[in-house]
Amino acid sequence: MRRARTIPLAASVLTAALTTSLAAASPAAADPAAAPADTALARFHDQDVAWAPCTEAELPGLECADIEVPLDYADPGGTRITVAVSRGTADDAERRRGILLTNPGGPGGHGRTVPLSLADNPEAGWALGDTRAAEVYDIIGMDPRGTGASSPRVDCGADPLPFFTRPTDAEFSALTRAAIDYQRTCERTRGDLLPHMSTANTARDMDVIRAALGEEKLNYLGGSYGTYLGAVYGTLFPERMDRSVLDSATRPEGVSRDALMGQAPAFSANMDRYAAWLAEHDDLYGFGATAEEVLETLDATSARLREEPLGEDSPMPGYENNFFDLDIGFHARFQASWDAFASFQWFLVNDEPLPEGYENLSIAYSPAVGDISTPDLQTAVLCETEWPARLGVYREDTRVYREEHPYGSGAGWASPHPCAFSTVDRPEPAVDAERDGYPQGLVIAGELDANTPYEDGVAMAERLDNPLVTVAGDGGHGFYHSFGLPCVRDAVDAYLVDGEAPADVTCQGLPPAEPAPAAETAEAFAQDPAEPVAPLLLPAAGGAGG
Repeated sequence: MRRARTIPLAASVLTAALTTSLAAASPAAADPAAAPADTALARFHDQDVAWAPCTEAELPGLECADIEVPLDYADPGGTRITVAVSRGTADDAERRRGILLTNPGGPGGHGRTVPLSLADNPEAGWALGDTRAAEVYDIIGMDPRGTGASSPRVDCGADPLPFFTRPTDAEFSALTRAAIDYQRTCERTRGDLLPHMSTANTARDMDVIRAALGEEKLNYLGGSYGTYLGAVYGTLFPERMDRSVLDSATRPEGVSRDALMGQAPAFSANMDRYAAWLAEHDDLYGFGATAEEVLETLDATSARLREEPLGEDSPMPGYENNFFDLDIGFHARFQASWDAFASFQWFLVNDEPLPEGYENLSIAYSPAVGDISTPDLQTAVLCETEWPARLGVYREDTRVYREEHPYGSGAGWASPHPCAFSTVDRPEPAVDAERDGYPQGLVIAGELDANTPYEDGVAMAERLDNPLVTVAGDGGHGFYHSFGLPCVRDAVDAYLVDGEAPADVTCQGLPPAEPAPAAETAEAFAQDPAEPVAPLLLPAAGGAGG
């Protein structure tokens, strides 16, 4: 019996960026350098922040607090909401140079765990830690408005959207109905919140956090969508931005549907590389002697799993073609772990029982991803851009993508989306980022990144006139605090810590894995689940999925 299971787009591999708004700012937001006591935001800027040890098990050694902000910055005397923040204090108090506010991406990613991935914290066993930035900055993590422990959290109570990598025409119709129902439910249950869940308002929250912590300037580290958020903060509050690092950068105007549609072709490009590697090692894996044969083998496996999902005796009961397509596309990005992923897929291709523990290699299935994002908030922010209203556009795009780009995000962004049916009145247009009045920062982009394609990072660097750190030959996403490449870390630490002028740098990514027989890799995985996939660090630091 097939077990029905859905994948919220935000919580799987689709770590996307988006666009949001600015225009009708409050007086304080319009002139961030001036915050006298009689301004409408003074009560928020002057609030007492009550730090206390975090109580959640996933936040060991950190302090937590709630900071009040207005729901609507055009009406700061109205409803108040809270933004949950965490803090890891600077290791060297004498050299402390302020706060480094962070965001892991999403939109909707929970960010209070990020300080653990930057500091050497022995209580957090999974954290990479030990960046030099932690020596001189108080690292501030944040669950942006509407997410995580911030209140209220945007939870519509709607059924999760189904996810199809290559939807049939019948599934297209089901997606359309689900998207309509989802949007209607969200507008009915959370219509009071949706207009105010924007990147611009999150940036304004960041400035309240800065002021409430008594800091004249804010330093910033953002990944994926968080790069756009940081660029928006610098656009709105240039006098308050100091050093900034934008890791795996999005487009400077935010990410529209067109930008999201760029993910699937990028996944396809990585699939071509992965298929070629598998073909080179056909003697070990047997998927085919050419890249074309390998892709035919994978397509055939996907078709079989559509008809015959894994049974209840599997570690992944109900695992079917959409999960398979998503997983392979995700895995193809991380060439340093291709051996482990090829072993995982060997069992699926050959319809052999999957070893215990291999479910943790599935981005679609694994509980390791955890509660790291708020999908309804992601949708709310995505809806700030214009989405096509005509179903014919989605129908044609879906037919093209299901044939040409079925892996990774597949036809997910080509298919009907709730934003196509939104009736929410957005009070502001999207922010078009610019750098006018704050120092040069660093932009980081991976040449083979599928979540935020390389050309988006190039565009961000050019728009902001920032130097670009290029990670060559690598499909990773989030390089400074997720992958620990020494070249990237050295460039970022020299800028953030030592104040060296940022410069263009090319860093070599992790090399392709050495092939190994599937059974041998499975045995190694059983002995130490972390070892075969050490280069792939799932978003334990709170990112929204990939």
